Amino acid sequence: MTFVTTYAGDSMKIRALLTSSVLLAGLLTVVVPGTVNAAKKQTVKIFMTGDCADGQMVEGVDEDDCEITVSMTPKTAKRSAVLEVAYDADEPEWEELDAGSTRSGRLIFGVSSTDEDDVWMDGVVLYRVRVKKSGINKQMTSKEYKTAYTSADAAADDEDLLEDLATEDPEEQAFNEKMDSAKKDNQQKINQQQPNQDIKQNNNGGNKGQPQNNSGGNQPKFENKPPTPEQRAGEFNRACGSIQMSKDTCNKVIAAKNGAEAIAVLGPDSEKFCQALAKMACKDVMPFAFP
Repeated sequence: MTFVTTYAGDSMKIRALLTSSVLLAGLLTVVVPGTVNAAKKQTVKIFMTGDCADGQMVEGVDEDDCEITVSMTPKTAKRSAVLEVAYDADEPEWEELDAGSTRSGRLIFGVSSTDEDDVWMDGVVLYRVRVKKSGINKQMTSKEYKTAYTSADAAADDEDLLEDLATEDPEEQAFNEKMDSAKKDNQQKINQQQPNQDIKQNNNGGNKGQPQNNSGGNQPKFENKPPTPEQRAGEFNRACGSIQMSKDTCNKVIAAKNGAEAIAVLGPDSEKFCQALAKMACKDVMPFAFP
């Protein structure tokens, strides 16, 4: 009796152990392979930034700050990517320009606007980024980014380009209109004071009936004869100040060799500048400012 009881108890324990082993084995069979083979899907975004984002790079107007960024999600993902370039937009032949891997979910390619001799490029160039395959994430190729490079000499002779540069985008136009509205009251006060200033100058100068120009008005001092370089610099500085243009840009306008080059430097602010200078369109005032 004792033998039978002991055997039965041992059998139950053995069966219980076997059952537990089977369940554990089944659990491992389901969970382990799934954990080892798991791979996270990645999201890749590619975008161009800098002055080249509008598709054109004009020497003297745009900065050499063009970049193409590869952004990864999740940020822990590491992917290799290649920046490719094609110098013939009609029949592109792609060649590798740069390569690298993402760090903290980002890879930034710098795109220079000058060639190996540090000369500003000219013509249309295509760029694209190829992100290499990684695990379940397939290789992907970005859209083609077309960038038109224009040298300063070519820009000065390209009327269509100058007209395009003088066109403001809606957001910039709205901002400028808001600024113009804020300055309107001040300008009206200047205009109201102008006749009294003219009379005082006429009496002092003994030149009755001939109002004198001064820096408080809207007309440049050289309106009746071609200006000297000093006169042009003075009036240009006045116009720059009235539209709150940066000193660096203003100096480039003053240093321009001709009206077309000055307009190219001014870019979207050209017509606003010319209005501040002489209340005239650039096509009318610039030929006189640069005789």
